[in-house]
Amino acid sequence: MPQPGLDWRFKPSEAGRWFVLDLLKATGCLVIVLHHLSVYSPMFDRVMLLAPMQWSALYNHGQLAVQAFLVVGGYLTASQFLRALPAHLQGLPAHFSVFKLLWKRFLRLEIPLMAALTLTVCVTAMVRPWFPHSSLSAIPTLWSLAAHLLMLQDLVGMQALSAGIWYVAIDFQLYAMVLLTVWIAAKLHLWQPRINLRGVMVLLWLILTALSLDWWNRQRNMDVQGLYFFGSYGLGMLAYRVRLSRLTAKGWLVIFLLGLMALWLEPRLRMGLAWGMALMLAIWPERDQAKVDPPWLLFGRHVFSAIAQRSYSLFLSHFAISLVVSAVWFNAGWQGPWINLMGLLLSVALSLVAGSLMYRWVESQSATWRHLLAWQMAFVLSGLATIALS
Repeated sequence: MPQPGLDWRFKPSEAGRWFVLDLLKATGCLVIVLHHLSVYSPMFDRVMLLAPMQWSALYNHGQLAVQAFLVVGGYLTASQFLRALPAHLQGLPAHFSVFKLLWKRFLRLEIPLMAALTLTVCVTAMVRPWFPHSSLSAIPTLWSLAAHLLMLQDLVGMQALSAGIWYVAIDFQLYAMVLLTVWIAAKLHLWQPRINLRGVMVLLWLILTALSLDWWNRQRNMDVQGLYFFGSYGLGMLAYRVRLSRLTAKGWLVIFLLGLMALWLEPRLRMGLAWGMALMLAIWPERDQAKVDPPWLLFGRHVFSAIAQRSYSLFLSHFAISLVVSAVWFNAGWQGPWINLMGLLLSVALSLVAGSLMYRWVESQSATWRHLLAWQMAFVLSGLATIALS
């Protein structure tokens, strides 16, 4: 895990980062931030007057950027397991623990989530008296606090206390499903040692991806469950497997046919986008490391890579920042489209700063029991204080 520090310099040696992944993550994150501003900020209604068609596209379709997170997330998860379980390995390594990996993932997601929700609950309580707007979440209850602690708020039908945090629960569910496939493959290998461990894992990923693309993702009542999103996630996993294979053309064809079948059954823009990104990741050529980029291109790569590295913290913290800026603009009574556009841009800029600070002080710190309990306690206390003062 990177060392804490407000350092936007990109270090190519960090975990062998691939810029194409960073570009997808950074762009997707920025689009999601702007999409949430279009949905929740009253400033956006004024900005719409500048270019109604273009801004309405951001409002109506900006959520499609989530597909970038899903595909890249699947790609990185596959790389983690396929690197840890090389082809020559017979069975799971002695140090490989499904429970420890699941717990590690929970800590990585939960600690920044609790920090962000603490911030959002406090900011919401602060602006509620002078910013009467539908974007404010309801006053928390004991049950909603408990549901958020376990990332179950959407599964039990409770209103989320911040925008976009449904994805955190989905990410955890998807990772748990992948770990389940590893466990099943290991059990089958123990039962029949001639069974190839990695081969069974990839086969299970392929089956789950196909089922999700062709069935679960078409069920509207399943959009709070990981099964609904495994199609996009699985396409990213298969894209990484294709890059490892010597039979690249056949692997690429499998991804192509999976997406083609899904779109034939029901054309969906979100699936088409995920399909296209997976195909790109499967065949995109490796960059020549000897190539020297011009300074302006190198700077752009550094910026996008820095945003990608902090994308989770930015994703979690931007809603609280947007509430503060929106409340200030609302009470100032600024009606002009250009001044409101400045407000939107200020929200994005301050969100980048907040995301970097959260990355430095929370996400990049060691994920331990102590940090988990501290931030969970902070979240619960902020919720109880809001309840008591309401």
